[in-house]
Amino acid sequence: MNNNLNLIQVLILDDQLVQREGIAKIVEATGKMHVVGVATNGEEASQILHTETTDLALIDLVLHGERGTSVGKELRRMYPDLKVIIYTREKSMVLAADIFRERKDLAQPGLQGYILTRNISSSQYIQNVFDHILQSGYFIDPDILRWHYQWAEIEPLTHREEECALLLAAGLGNAEIARQMVISNRRVENIISNLYLKFKITGYPGDPSRRVLLAEGVKLLYSSRIPLKILKIVIIDDNEEYLTHLSREIKMDHRLQIVALAKSGQMGIDYVAQKKPDIVLIDIHLPDMDGFRAVRQILEEFPNVKVIMQSADTSITYQQEARNSGAIALLPKNKISASAIVGICFPDTE
Repeated sequence: MNNNLNLIQVLILDDQLVQREGIAKIVEATGKMHVVGVATNGEEASQILHTETTDLALIDLVLHGERGTSVGKELRRMYPDLKVIIYTREKSMVLAADIFRERKDLAQPGLQGYILTRNISSSQYIQNVFDHILQSGYFIDPDILRWHYQWAEIEPLTHREEECALLLAAGLGNAEIARQMVISNRRVENIISNLYLKFKITGYPGDPSRRVLLAEGVKLLYSSRIPLKILKIVIIDDNEEYLTHLSREIKMDHRLQIVALAKSGQMGIDYVAQKKPDIVLIDIHLPDMDGFRAVRQILEEFPNVKVIMQSADTSITYQQEARNSGAIALLPKNKISASAIVGICFPDTE
C-alpha cells in the first residue's frame, strides 16, 4: 500500500536546480507532504498535474521566459482545486495584489500564497503556511507586510475604523459588518475606503485582492502594536438578569472594560467618583432616584464622562429629558450592544 496517498501532494516549479532540490527536501521533511514531481517550466508542470493528483504547487516567481504568477494562474484555471504559493526574493505590495487578484470576467483565478524564499528554511514553516491557507484561504509572508508598513507613518485608527478593521480581518462581509456595527452598508464601504488609504493599499475599488491585503495588514498591526485605549465603563441598573446578559457581551469586546456594576443611583455616583470611567450606562428607573437626577449629579462633577441612558420606554418625553440632563443618547434596552456604545460615544470624524 502506498502511504504517500495520505499525504499532501506537492508540485515544485523552479528552474534553478539547487534551489528546487533544497525545497523538495524541506517539503518531504514535513512528514505530511510528498513531492509528486518537479518542473522547470509551465509545460512540464502541466504534464505532471495531468497525471498526478496534486494539492499544492510551490512556484518560483522568476522562471526562464515565464513569470510564476502567470503560470500559477493558468494551472489554477485548469485545476481549480489546486492551491498555489509563489515564492521569491522580491518584496512588493504590487506583486501581492497581482498574486491574490481574481478576475472572474477574464477567467483569471487568484493564487493563495506569497512567501519569501529566504523563509523556506524549515518543514514546519511550509506546513504552517499550507494550514493557514486551508483555514483562511490565503497567506502572505509577514515580513512583506513589515517591509511595506512604516507604523509610525500610519494615521491612528478611530474607534469605528478599528472595529470595522477587526471585523473585516475576521472574515466578515460588508453586510455582516454593518449589522454588528449597527450602521448602513454605505457607511461600512466609506470606512473601508478610509482604511485602504491609511494602510496604503492602492488598486481598483472592485479588486478583491485589496481586501486580502487589508485583512492581513490589520492582523499584523494588532500583533505588533498596542490597540487603542481601552474604554472604562460603569453600568448602573438594578435588573440582575439584564446586568448579567450585558456584562457578558461587553466582556467579549476588547475595547471596553467594565470597572463597576451598580444597582442604585447613589452607588453608581460613588463608583464614577472612584473609578473615573470614560462611559456611564444608566437606567432611567432606579430604586433610590430616577436616572435623570443621577446623570445630572455625575456630569456636574465629571463633565467629560459620556453618559448613555437606557430604558424599555424611549418616548419623546424621555428622550427630551435625557438630553436636558446631559446624556448623549437614550436607547431602548434591546438595542444596547458594545458596538452601539462605542459608536455613539466615539463616532467617526468625517
